[in-house]
Amino acid sequence: MRSIHWALATASLLFACGGEEPPAQAPAPPPPVDSATASAAPPPPPADTTPPPPPKPTLADLIPQTLKGIGDAFNAHDASKLAGYYTEDCLVLGYGEPDAHGRDELQKSLQGLFDTFSDAKTAGTRVWIKGNVAITELVWSGTMTGDFMAYKATKKPVGQMRVHVLWFNDDGLVKEVHEYADGAGLMAQIEGKPGAPPVPLLPTNAAEVHVAKGTPEEDKLVDVSKTMDDTFSKDDPKAAVALMADDGDDWINISRMPPVKGKKEMTKGIEGWFKTVPDQKWTVSNAWGIDGYSISEATLTGTQKGRMGPLPPSTKPITAWHWLDITQANADGKIAHHWGYANLIEFMAETGALKHPEAKGAGPSGPKGAGKDATAPAGKDAPAPAKK
Repeated sequence: MRSIHWALATASLLFACGGEEPPAQAPAPPPPVDSATASAAPPPPPADTTPPPPPKPTLADLIPQTLKGIGDAFNAHDASKLAGYYTEDCLVLGYGEPDAHGRDELQKSLQGLFDTFSDAKTAGTRVWIKGNVAITELVWSGTMTGDFMAYKATKKPVGQMRVHVLWFNDDGLVKEVHEYADGAGLMAQIEGKPGAPPVPLLPTNAAEVHVAKGTPEEDKLVDVSKTMDDTFSKDDPKAAVALMADDGDDWINISRMPPVKGKKEMTKGIEGWFKTVPDQKWTVSNAWGIDGYSISEATLTGTQKGRMGPLPPSTKPITAWHWLDITQANADGKIAHHWGYANLIEFMAETGALKHPEAKGAGPSGPKGAGKDATAPAGKDAPAPAKK
């Protein structure tokens, strides 16, 4: 038995060490193919029934929605909701009013306004839209029912005409605003000064909306504003008068007077204006041509050598008085209609008639403690200028 085991073990060893291998087995034949199955195409993947995402709204859609939301939130006195239409890092420049840097500052400022004027309401009069910019002309009014700093609640009615220039981001949020309104007039209303501007009535009709068409003819409208500013920078009253249509009209928010109409009245106003600032220079920062209107932002530099309404000559420099102008020209290229917006408070701060707002404290829409000169009617001793 032992020898048999040894022989089996030897045979196994020889095979493992290189003995002759058995022949490889042939692979199994493939299974038979069904000819009907072979000729059929593979089934398509299931169809994707997921609906495509809706297209992103355009600024042309978003801007009107944002403007309506801002107006509704103002009338609801919801400072948080109103500020939500602005970007986190928004910039609001008041030009004589307090600025706001960021959404939180804006919300705090708005809440202060609502606390002071608890029944404040607003309504738009005209809106111009071009690209990512909207220029809004609006009215607001209310009653001073709350105290503000040194001012006790007067229960007096107040209100302003204002223009805001707004820039929007791609999501339709406001990222920057330039605001134009006369804070001196508002303080005159609060203090019950003689000659304070009348409180404007809120319009009941929907605001006029003017949307840019993007035509070359429309773009050339900006030349109206630039020509006007270039001409007024030359200390030449006759050349400035020549820009105006014989039957034209002109209104300036700081004059607190009705529009000036006709060449004779406008000539008187322009000549008085050049006596006040004979070395005036105008620099356009932004200009738009929109649906027959030329709208521009500009800054005035010069020297106050004559009276500015009740303000005596100061011989002080004007370094950057901000203005917004809205003009319409007739078929001959003459200025038929002009509206100008500025803040007399800013002028007074620059010429020394008013201490810097930071030194005096800021009011709800202008510096606190504006004083007698700030609240007196700007048109008392000089007619409204036909420009600026």
